[in-house]
Amino acid sequence: MSTPRTVAAEEYLPRDTADVVRTVRDSRVRAGRLTVVGGDPVDEGFALPDQRAVVSLRRMNQVLDINLGRKTVRVQAGAKLSDIDRRLGAHGLGLPIVGDHRDITAGGFASVGGVSTASHKYGLFTDQVVDLEYVDTDGRIGTCGRDHHTERFHRILGASGRAGIITALTLDAVEVDKEHTWLTTDAHRFLDFDSFVEHAYLHITRPGGAALQVGRWVDTAPLKVARPVGTGNIQLGTVRFGQWSSLFPTTPTRGLRARREAGTRTRKSLGAIASAAGGRAGMPVRNAAAAALMFAPKVLTLRDAEYLADTQLSSSERGPAYRVGIFAPVTSYTSVFYRLHDLFAGHRERTGCFTVISAMTYGVRSPYLRDEATARGIPGAEHGLITFTCRLRPSALPSELLRDIVSGIDEICRSEHAMRYESGE
Repeated sequence: MSTPRTVAAEEYLPRDTADVVRTVRDSRVRAGRLTVVGGDPVDEGFALPDQRAVVSLRRMNQVLDINLGRKTVRVQAGAKLSDIDRRLGAHGLGLPIVGDHRDITAGGFASVGGVSTASHKYGLFTDQVVDLEYVDTDGRIGTCGRDHHTERFHRILGASGRAGIITALTLDAVEVDKEHTWLTTDAHRFLDFDSFVEHAYLHITRPGGAALQVGRWVDTAPLKVARPVGTGNIQLGTVRFGQWSSLFPTTPTRGLRARREAGTRTRKSLGAIASAAGGRAGMPVRNAAAAALMFAPKVLTLRDAEYLADTQLSSSERGPAYRVGIFAPVTSYTSVFYRLHDLFAGHRERTGCFTVISAMTYGVRSPYLRDEATARGIPGAEHGLITFTCRLRPSALPSELLRDIVSGIDEICRSEHAMRYESGE
């Protein structure tokens, strides 16, 4: 049974759908609001009135069934994608879309859409959902899928938990051996933003045979470094550089395997050191871990590539930041990229609110997004995802400045027919 625990808020830990039903109905009787999380991080929000309780689905983490004939897997919503993928791997199958962190859950990822470096090939995680079970705000169990109650299905997917608590899902799988599928990286590096955006657009619209693709850009404010002798600071120039990586299947050799092992050990060591490096003194180490993401290994397995960012990113992204993701139609992709960059760089120059401005981008060929675009009068649109992460200085944005930034982003989306990606961050 679902039992509350006293933490920062009342926490419920259901083990099955019946527990979720009881929790929702009890919350309605007490006029409480539920916030739903898939694991330890917040994955979804469930809009009942006035937050007083947290429903964690981390005990609803079972793989319920693997159908080898249909190549599908049925899971509880709290199951981690990395665990699901490992179970599928024993049968020569795998999930085509997984997040870049091992703790992402199936229900949490479905509730925000779910993108990855393979989205140019397989679309969103929501495109892999065959059907789902949910509990609505009245505590009623429902089911929907691609072929039944499709309107409700699309309303729940990507709704960040506002339309109901997802309790179980059936997912598509593909035939793949991620441990023994080897990839080689075709990397291009840039010091000029215009060239980077042009190259990213070219490969988003024409990905060729790339198994994975990703572009990253980093743009820092002028760096102030304490003088080694005396007082005061030395101001260095800005750092601006980017990399586009396309990863293609390759045949492993003994030399490639050795390079992969050495690279894996180096990345794990750097991530462990960065995780332990706190405060200002640890900033260079954390920056080095973040920079490691810009230089993808020359050779690695598909499994390594999917979780390349896991250690370095989590250890190097300490501190407050403003994040936003935008799905831009390819017809306006470059315009959206430039306008977002100019928006954040302009605020940094005028107010000093940001230090490092970084962007990540890749293509998204998604039936779910195409349907959304068609409903908004943009037929047949393919998309590129553009995400910006802006490090804050000071520790929080003033409310009026935040409103100005949000208003600017909304105007870009309206005029360019783009859509915000509600990633739950």
